Amino acid sequence: MSASTRFIGHAGGTGESPGGALPRSRGRQGGFSLLELALALALTAMIAIWASSQVAHRIEDSASRATGVWLAQVRGAMEQVLLRHFDPWADGRGPAAADGSPLFADSLAPSLDELRRAGALPAGFPLQSALGFGARIQIVRTATCPGQPCRLDALIYSDGPLLKSGTQSPDLAALAVVIEAAGGYGGAVWPTAPAALRGAAFSFGNPVAPGGAAYPAGTVASWAGLERSEADKFVKLRDARDPDLQGGLTVAGRLKGGEYLELQGLAGAGQDCRMAPAGIARAASGELLSCQSGLWQEASGGGFGGAFSINHPRGCFQVSGESTANPRTGTCNCPAGYSAVMVSAGGAWDAEVGWTTGYICMR
Repeated sequence: MSASTRFIGHAGGTGESPGGALPRSRGRQGGFSLLELALALALTAMIAIWASSQVAHRIEDSASRATGVWLAQVRGAMEQVLLRHFDPWADGRGPAAADGSPLFADSLAPSLDELRRAGALPAGFPLQSALGFGARIQIVRTATCPGQPCRLDALIYSDGPLLKSGTQSPDLAALAVVIEAAGGYGGAVWPTAPAALRGAAFSFGNPVAPGGAAYPAGTVASWAGLERSEADKFVKLRDARDPDLQGGLTVAGRLKGGEYLELQGLAGAGQDCRMAPAGIARAASGELLSCQSGLWQEASGGGFGGAFSINHPRGCFQVSGESTANPRTGTCNCPAGYSAVMVSAGGAWDAEVGWTTGYICMR
């Protein structure tokens, strides 16, 4: 075979070169390039940052919602306190405890701790919100109080503005979450309208109290209000008003009165009282009647209904002309429900002296 001739292996042969040496094959290497690895690390870092940001936002949202619920709880407490103590606030006196001492150090600005001690808030109610701020309360009374119309409004507001972390700018997103969680009664001092404290259900000037310091933008608040006509719907403990009930009143315990008992129901002795079998009434003359054996009878007379005598022919008069009528009736007969019992008889059957018969009234 000449030098220019190539070796061609036979089909099914080994394909070896003439010298018997095998050709070296080039294999592929597995793995990642540096560019691919850098891209994967960058995506992982971005996902981790996004996830941590989402967790942080969820935590902040949870704290904001908890703060809104916290404000709503204080608002509910103030609504009950306004209802219970409307009259003293309307009169300018301020609420008082059972012993007469002031219920709040500043009657128009009760503190959360005072509300807890008064029982309006639970004993373990936190004095600070989940976002870390406390709350102050300002009660506003219309100038027409205690006359009509008279209105009391209570503003519960944060003792500081709600700001973005590390800035002096109000956190509008957190404010929105707090107000939403407050159940429609939340509001704030907005940066675009710093002269007002307003929400969906209220709007007050800033400051609310005349002569007070204005609240900074970012202050979050809740509101409770009551008008006299709404407060007058309910009878309260230690209420000084006459409730003027138009129906019956049933009391399971003992009935006590500090003054007099006035009975407006009139009855007559001897009349039927089966509609009030254990009742007490008064006669037109003012005598007290009680229902006994189905008839109204004088409660103070016991079984004795007075006495009288009849003279024949003079009737209820003696020879001297003096009356012998029953003092209980003014006539010679017994009160209703009593029977006449003869106890004496004597005299002469003539026109000068006459015959006199004496009776006592018994039942």
